[in-house]
Amino acid sequence: MIAAALAFGLSACRDNQAPAAAPRTGNTIGGANVSVAGYPGLYYDASLVSAVPAADDHLRLVGAMTCPQMDAMLSAGQWRVADRLSLPPGSAGAAIAGIVPGLLLERAGTLAFVALKGDRALCTGTVMKAGIDGIALTGKGLPGPTTGWSATTMCIRLGDDTLNVSLYFDTRAKIGGLATVTLVGKNEKYTVDGSGSDFNILMLNHKSTVLDAFGKAFSGQEKPAGVTMRSLEPGDAFSGTATVDATAADRPHGTFSITGLVDDATEATVGLSLPFACADVQVIKAG
Repeated sequence: MIAAALAFGLSACRDNQAPAAAPRTGNTIGGANVSVAGYPGLYYDASLVSAVPAADDHLRLVGAMTCPQMDAMLSAGQWRVADRLSLPPGSAGAAIAGIVPGLLLERAGTLAFVALKGDRALCTGTVMKAGIDGIALTGKGLPGPTTGWSATTMCIRLGDDTLNVSLYFDTRAKIGGLATVTLVGKNEKYTVDGSGSDFNILMLNHKSTVLDAFGKAFSGQEKPAGVTMRSLEPGDAFSGTATVDATAADRPHGTFSITGLVDDATEATVGLSLPFACADVQVIKAG
């Protein structure tokens, strides 16, 4: 099991992430923009960062800076950092498990997730609104339909009717996690394929926030207090369906629902329903 092999630790990386002075109001501040289409008040330095809107609710920031520096820059704006996942270099198991560093930002009741990807002095931040409707966690000790958020970190098209989706989620019940699922379409209906090697659902109980807990869990030291991580595997009664709106082929969105998952530690049966929304889709062609 992936979860059993993970090393836990007590501290996430925060180097170079303290924001500079918060910006004043206005459209620009010494070359720094504080107004972006769809994200008013999002702070970025226009002399170092190019903003590429993809749609009203998707934005890509490409910067001549490290990802910790972009984290600090975005933290200085009018959007409050509600949660953060940062990792030290070489974090054990993080890349294998699909862990993507990023920020959950909040402004006036709206949540946005920024996935941070880059190598050394070039970072890309993909900004997207977080989904808040259609979240449910079912099973013994789980809240059922609940308030929370879901943020898609990656979408990969493996064929004309096959879409691989990865996302983070968290709930008011302080149960969150990471899900990677494959949605397979046939006759305009989608099912969840639980038989492939890409299928991976980690559920995490925490006392803080899910991204903070993941950052600590993958820092490679000791187990964080109050954090329990477990893998959910397809059981004999596994079933999964999805609704997929692919009107914009490069930005599909919808909801997937799965029943018959089994907790590998307790053997309890678990079900979940989560919304997803792809900021873009990578295409991998067979052969």
